[in-house]
Parts: sequence; structure tokens; C-alpha cells
Amino acid sequence: MEDSYYTGAGHYDRETVRFFDVAHEGAQLRAIAQAAQRLSHLRGMQPRSVVVLGTDQIALAAARALVAVRTPLELPVLVTDALPSYVGPLDVVLVVGDAAAREQDARGLAAAAGRGAETVLAGPARGPLLDDAPSSTTILPALPTAAGASPARTIAAVAAVLDALTGDPDVIAGQLEVLAEEVDAELTSLSPERDASVNPARQLRAFAADARVLHSGTTRCGRAIAQLVAEIWSARGLASGFVDAEELALAVEFGSPSGAARADDIFYDPYLDGPLELVPLKTVLWAQPAGAPGVAVPNSRAETVEAAGLGDTAQALRLITRAYAATILDDASV
Repeated sequence: MEDSYYTGAGHYDRETVRFFDVAHEGAQLRAIAQAAQRLSHLRGMQPRSVVVLGTDQIALAAARALVAVRTPLELPVLVTDALPSYVGPLDVVLVVGDAAAREQDARGLAAAAGRGAETVLAGPARGPLLDDAPSSTTILPALPTAAGASPARTIAAVAAVLDALTGDPDVIAGQLEVLAEEVDAELTSLSPERDASVNPARQLRAFAADARVLHSGTTRCGRAIAQLVAEIWSARGLASGFVDAEELALAVEFGSPSGAARADDIFYDPYLDGPLELVPLKTVLWAQPAGAPGVAVPNSRAETVEAAGLGDTAQALRLITRAYAATILDDASV
């Protein structure tokens, strides 16, 4: 039954089922907003550092993306998968992610609490990591029904902890509610019921079909999104990578076989142009500002959000949700 459910066998629609976790990204933000008061004890602290322990690939990448968007920060923030040996009473340790059974995560959380650090857990809704959490650890509850990875949840948790050091929990909650509304607006446009003419995720998936894909960005926000999206896509079976915009032209040059014609070249002549490049190299530029100079590379596509006054975090969350949705929509070319 479970296999048929997730693969869309029988009367289950595969896309709709797989869209379930993506559709909860707005709710994930609201869940952190509702738990913001639990972080009120952090206000006024001046920690030596904030250590973010990620339990899985997507959580680590999402935490790094939030830190990159917010750089420069007022204090050191370390994103890692193992507890540093220096952690003690002067530090705040946040554990984020959807993996529940790795022993090293439970040991790291317990060790941090045992050394006197302030500890926060934004982990899965169930499992050994939650069950064995120290009593002194602040728990940011997970949604009980969503089981897949949630980049939005990790981003919100890291942002909430950083903001709680100096901010009012009510203000933090209000900001997260606004971000949730932005993500919900994006999710409406990404519904599996919408076809490629009006669905940005389908358009993105169609662009990337049967191609090698590089993600890049010309701004700090764009680079942060691109790095996270490359991780999400690769973890979801859409192999891709990140290249800094300054290195992109060279990467494209190296990625194109010498003398090979591109597969999408309408003027391709096998007798004059030589062998065909069967797997084209394509580039997605993330959060490209309107009117800003682009990157002169072939087969590129800009992903943006058209919204006046939209901040970097809101724009990032919308575009990350779009990229996440693209991994679960069916490839129309198959």
C-alpha cells in the first residue's frame, strides 16, 4: 500500500502525493512562529557563538543559505554536522533537520547541554533524537503530518534563534507569519493542478529536462539560493551543481565538448558542425534583479519573484520553494 501511495499507483495521483510536503512549507514557517515565545529566554544573551548542527544534507545547506543571506552577522555562526570541542556555557547550539536516528546528533545535543550551552532542537516530529533530547533543551515542535525535508523550517528556525538574542518574540512571530504568507502565495502558483503555462515550477523543470544544470547568482542572495537549490536537486535525484557567477563563463566553456554543436542549435548540420552535444549544459540564475546585467552564457534562465519591496529572506524562501516543487513534478519529456 505504501509503495503504491508514493508512486501514484492505483487511484493515487503521484504528483499530488509528492507535493504534500512541499505544500506544507508555509505551515512550517507558522509552526516556528507559534513557538517563538519558547525562545524568549535567549533575549539579552551575548553568546560567544551560535552553532547550528544539521542532521542531513538539506538542513545543512538551508542553514548555510540563511547565514549567507544575512551576512555580515553580529556574532560568529557556525554551521556543521558535528559538535565543536570548544562549545560550552557561552554558546547557543541549535540542532535542525529531518533525520531522527543518527546517534551522533543525539550525542552532540546531549554533550552541548551537558557542557552548559543553551540548546534548541528543531528536529523531526518523532524519533530517537526527539525522545532522547535533554530536559533543558528548548523544543520547536515539528508539524505532525509532514515527514519530508523542509528547507523553510530550517531557515525559519535559524532565523528565529538569531533574532531571539535581541528581538521581541512577538515581533519575530509576526515576521515569520508574513514570510509564511509569501510562501503560500508561491505555493498557489506551484500547484500540480496548474500546467506549465502558469506554473513556474513546471517551467523550471521543463527547462532542466535532459540537461546538465548549473545554478548560479550574481548577488549574495542569488548565490545563497543557488547553492541550496543545487543541494536540494541533487538530493532529490536531479544532479546539478553550483558555480559562482564569476567562474560561470569558464565552467560553461569547459563543460562544452570542443567542436561539438549544441543539441538545441536550430542551425545544426551534422556534416558541417561535427558531433552533436547530446546532453546540453544549462544554467539557472537565481534572484536576478530586474534590469541588472546578466551573465553572458548560452542556455541560461533567470528565476525571480516579481514583488515590489520584497526582502531577501522572503524572496529566497519563495524561490527555494519553487525549486523544491520542481523536484517533485513529473518531467514532461519522459
